[in-house]
Amino acid sequence: MWTITSTLLLTCCLQAALAQTQGRDSDKPRGRRNIWEDGIEFLTKGTKDECYLSVTGHEDLTKLRISCQGLDRSYWCEYQGKPHVCLSYNKNPQHYFRQIMWDLRKLPNACHGKTVLKPQMCKRASDEAQMVFTTASSADAMPKDRPHRPAPVRNERMKPQQRRRQPNALKSTTQRKVITPKPTLPQPTTKVPMSEAKKLAQDHCWRSFHGVCSWVIGWFRN
Repeated sequence: MWTITSTLLLTCCLQAALAQTQGRDSDKPRGRRNIWEDGIEFLTKGTKDECYLSVTGHEDLTKLRISCQGLDRSYWCEYQGKPHVCLSYNKNPQHYFRQIMWDLRKLPNACHGKTVLKPQMCKRASDEAQMVFTTASSADAMPKDRPHRPAPVRNERMKPQQRRRQPNALKSTTQRKVITPKPTLPQPTTKVPMSEAKKLAQDHCWRSFHGVCSWVIGWFRN
């Protein structure tokens, strides 16, 4: 009799414990155990890279890691965000990451997606519900829509023929006046007054005798 009673009590305890465990599992969002423990596997388009999508963390910060292995390459990239602020995510978190996977598998490189991942099921949720790119294994594994940073311009020494001609030195605003010397005009020769002897010779002697007459008159004058 005591054995039957003990068996019944043990059975009741086991059923109560099982019911409590099932109740806790039902409180968890649907599919959470699968995505957190199993992840999602997929192949990229064309290149057929074998990729694995894994999720860690919850509520405060959820991290998403995409790891891929190809024939001659391997790469990974990481995202983080707070998708739990989206009500649809809490109902089915696995579907949230499956929608992300559907977009990534269309690419030849699974890490060449967008910098911000926000599935259609949470489009109306706040920006906190999106997954934002944080880091990657290399520059080749970063999203293609990242802002491009131009390479620094090298200050190469210009060749002589490529140098721009320097502007001529500015001319002084004060220009010197060029003083051109005035041409010296020949002074008019002062007409030497004719001596009285020559005048008398011109008046009283023939032209051919002017010289002799003026000398004779002058000798007598003196």
